[in-house]
Amino acid sequence: MIDIDEQLKSLNNKIQQLLKHNRQLLKENEALKKESQKKEDLLNAKTDLIKALEQKIDALSLSSSFMDEEEKKQFEKRIDMYLSEIEKCLALLNA
Repeated sequence: MIDIDEQLKSLNNKIQQLLKHNRQLLKENEALKKESQKKEDLLNAKTDLIKALEQKIDALSLSSSFMDEEEKKQFEKRIDMYLSEIEKCLALLNA
């Protein structure tokens, strides 16, 4: 009889450990889901920003035909800077 009681206690302890581990995994899973959603939201925001900047680039490109050479060079530097920043943001999101 004692053997069965000990086995039941041992089994009960193991079940309690499994339940505790399951709760921990559920919490971790929820935290990861929240983090994933935040990154997805950030990615969507950056994608929207990229689209807006591309539209500005297109609009400015059309008007750049009226710029002199110095203005064109400054304009190209600004575009390169924006593209560099966008690439940094995307790299951070993909990390």
